[in-house]
Amino acid sequence: MTMQDPTVHAATEVASLYLPPEILLMIIECLGVSFFQENIGRLALFKRWYSLSLATFFTNIRYTPRVLSRLVNCKGKKLDRSRAMLKKTLRSVNIVLEGIGPGSDPSVRCFDTASNLCCFGLMLMAFPELRSVSYSAKWANRGWKGDPLQFDYLPLRSIKPYLILPHLKFLDLDLCGTAIKNQEGGLVHFCPFIQPLLSKLEGLRLKMRRICMDAVSINEDQTVTVKDLTINLYLGEVSNENPKLNSAMCCFSPKPWYWSSPIDELRHELKALAIRMPQPQCARIIHLTPSGWVHTWNSREDRCVTERTERKRSFPLLENWDKGECFSRRTGASSCGH
Repeated sequence: MTMQDPTVHAATEVASLYLPPEILLMIIECLGVSFFQENIGRLALFKRWYSLSLATFFTNIRYTPRVLSRLVNCKGKKLDRSRAMLKKTLRSVNIVLEGIGPGSDPSVRCFDTASNLCCFGLMLMAFPELRSVSYSAKWANRGWKGDPLQFDYLPLRSIKPYLILPHLKFLDLDLCGTAIKNQEGGLVHFCPFIQPLLSKLEGLRLKMRRICMDAVSINEDQTVTVKDLTINLYLGEVSNENPKLNSAMCCFSPKPWYWSSPIDELRHELKALAIRMPQPQCARIIHLTPSGWVHTWNSREDRCVTERTERKRSFPLLENWDKGECFSRRTGASSCGH
């Protein structure tokens, strides 16, 4: 009798009917979401399996502008059922924007993505099981490397609802493709909107074009809930010529008499924050160095470690410069300052 024998399949199905939900969940999580995406019919083996596996299936959906537009705007019983199922089962959301301005994919420019993002965020307020949000806003034109004047396409109203979701525990913000705009089209200093999250979330990852210590400075009477905080100043391989374009900028230009580098300011604030973080606590900064390596600094050891998983970069502008171990070793130079 082989595994293809329908009798075996029937017997296996009957046996699985009597497995406790904890065991079934372990099996489902081991199979992963790709198992169900390959064949959506695998969701419907039997009723209890369906109710448990549905949460796994919806966990890793990529909410692109097209998906958001359909979910927010389209009407119909089928979509109403999908929204109802999402409300009961959705534990994590993965929003992916590949740029929605000039130079972006023409097929997504027709969607009112800014409004859809706002509506979707407000919709998620009523999702009691939602614990994790990944929000990625990338470069509008990734083929044009080294362009320092990328189009800023994300208004504040498109991201603000995700900062106040009542049940959220973890937030991953990758905003390296755009600055945040206000209603008039000017740039918003976004760091003060990040700071309250230190008293709301358990885990926070930040990757932004501009960042300063206002994002992580805490008040004396402020309760800190975040246990795991990562600030990534390395934006990726944006330019092979100019190393500054591969790193985040400080929100404000340092004063001529200012001797502290922006990355050292961030380290100082993270050390103070880490003391008040619940255990097990971890605060780290990822940044690019003059030598071309990516370093990770953590508050526990107060030192940088080379990330060997990232390839070493080579920049012509730094060929004749005596390369130090870290930018912060040099007065006025920083991987987060231009």
